[in-house]
Amino acid sequence: MFLRRVSNIARFSLLIAPVLSLAAVGCGGSSNNSTGTGGHAGTTSAGTAGTLGGGGTTGTGGTGTSAKNCTVVPATAADMSILDFTTAPAAGATPSFGGYMMGSQYGGGTFIYPDKATEADQMGLSSDYSGGTWHITGLVKKYAGFGLYLTSVSDLSMFGGIQFDISGTFTMVGTAAPPAVGITMTVTDTPHEVDSLHTADGRATCGACAPAATEYDGTCASGSKAITFTGTSATQMIKWNDLTGGRRPPSFTGESPMPSKIDAIAWALPWGGDTSPPYMVDITIDNIKYLPLTP
Repeated sequence: MFLRRVSNIARFSLLIAPVLSLAAVGCGGSSNNSTGTGGHAGTTSAGTAGTLGGGGTTGTGGTGTSAKNCTVVPATAADMSILDFTTAPAAGATPSFGGYMMGSQYGGGTFIYPDKATEADQMGLSSDYSGGTWHITGLVKKYAGFGLYLTSVSDLSMFGGIQFDISGTFTMVGTAAPPAVGITMTVTDTPHEVDSLHTADGRATCGACAPAATEYDGTCASGSKAITFTGTSATQMIKWNDLTGGRRPPSFTGESPMPSKIDAIAWALPWGGDTSPPYMVDITIDNIKYLPLTP
């Protein structure tokens, strides 16, 4: 059974970091950005196999002085297919979709955290796209996950949700058993994203949520959903209102994301904190697309 605690919030650090770099290019701001720390999937009981963390709040990117353009950009019917990974990106690049001009174009790309290539001990996650899929492998040794960043706040209200094909396995390291295979999906929207006045590192956001005390006190949280999968690929269809648990003061609880103001889409791997044993993951994702809007 999944343990879902809104108070133990997710910090999707690399979720915004790629966007900050684009802001410096597209908005003309100066950039002194540094990469943020890895994201949280929510705290679970240490050593308890088969639990996933609760829903996440807005991610933390690197600090910097770049302005952020928060103009909402609508997706179109032509954007229903997000990524099918049929064309591998150039060496060192990641797949992208849509455009790159923040505040004027819908678009984005993929990210993982922590990225093995940038970790001091060379332990973390790696992505491979050469097989026509998004193949994520590596060691989960701290809060970790993957997702889609968006170059602009996106109006996705013409779609009913998102679907993707996923399969994978978790493998023990040493004698410690891995958690049950699953992820927590979070869709960050600006009503539930912390505002710029309350970010822990002083970064700019497009959020409108003023937390009761601090960014990480759990009062600003985005809707999420726990998802299980196996070693056989299966299609997951997630409607916007399937993601629940969103919070924002003073009294809103249990909300789903607002599809007209989406910032990012992320999947967090289970992790119970510093006392949890590491484990290996091997996950394959394909055919990411939006669901049609249905009555």
